[in-house]
Amino acid sequence: MNFFRTLVLALAFSFPLASMAQLTDDDHMRYTEALRDGDVKLVKKYLDGDAKPNDKFFGWSALQIAATKGQLKVVQLLVERGAELDYQHPISKNTAFHMAAFGGHDQVVKFLATKGADINIKMRADVSIIRAVRDEGNTKMVELLTSLGVKDDGCLEDKCF
Repeated sequence: MNFFRTLVLALAFSFPLASMAQLTDDDHMRYTEALRDGDVKLVKKYLDGDAKPNDKFFGWSALQIAATKGQLKVVQLLVERGAELDYQHPISKNTAFHMAAFGGHDQVVKFLATKGADINIKMRADVSIIRAVRDEGNTKMVELLTSLGVKDDGCLEDKCF
């Protein structure tokens, strides 16, 4: 799975910037840093201005960026503002739910599930999030995902990629 993470990151940087034309380059960087770092006040400022909750950054949504880092308050704000819960990255097919689970962010996983995220969307190569997390050795997250009703199906071969 480390190969998978490396591949996802490499592919992410091959995407052009999109939908952030109103923000300057400096604003764009500050906004994505605020998403990543959990700066709710600054994220709110940008959302009240030119940023949109479904803007994409190298193919990643604002919600995915915040979920990856476990920034629950930012995730809550983005969902409140209408962020698309089930947006899948065009290459990895990861959602914010997947990214939170990969990162071991229990509270974000629970929040997204309660807000209606499709917890059974498969990632690239028809891989379930349970398989990916189990392959990483995170048994606690596997238990949480199972308790939420995530199905352990999809590609069951030794190698799915």
